[in-house]
Amino acid sequence: MGYCGLLEIMYAGAGGELLYRPFNSPLALGADLNWVRQREFDQRFGLHDYDTWTGHLSAYLETGLEDVLAEVSVGRYLAGDLGTTFDLSREFDNGVRVGAWATFTDAGDAFGEGSFDKALYLSIPMDAFFVRSSRNRASIAWQPLTRDGGARLNRRYRLHDLTEERDLGRYWEEYDSSWE
Repeated sequence: MGYCGLLEIMYAGAGGELLYRPFNSPLALGADLNWVRQREFDQRFGLHDYDTWTGHLSAYLETGLEDVLAEVSVGRYLAGDLGTTFDLSREFDNGVRVGAWATFTDAGDAFGEGSFDKALYLSIPMDAFFVRSSRNRASIAWQPLTRDGGARLNRRYRLHDLTEERDLGRYWEEYDSSWE
């Protein structure tokens, strides 16, 4: 996937993402690389002088335990710091996903609160509220520290999320010959 433009509320730029996600496999591997430039605070089209490269190598594992997804990402964050993010989440039968992540970087005390960032999040499918089917989700995150060390580019779409129908048992079902 490739993209460019206003990527999030604070950054504009261009980038791309690759994802290797075989059918019927609990493991997926991804990589993203982005060049971004900080947007002006009035949220129009102006840009500040700060620009950087950011990107991550990620591994996703469906653990097979209570529908828990584990994600580990290693790479460079928006402040130029290097580190790792650990993310654990569980999706319930109704499609609601609850999770938490933590990031550890080499930023030290150079940015805000330091080199550690974390959040709790909740993602609810819009199908729960409307009669018409939708792939959209409403998400909310409780993140006490923002834009400190360990801050990632907050893109709207990620390939792993866009291909979630390929999860085990959701997209391809075993053929049952007893119906013939």
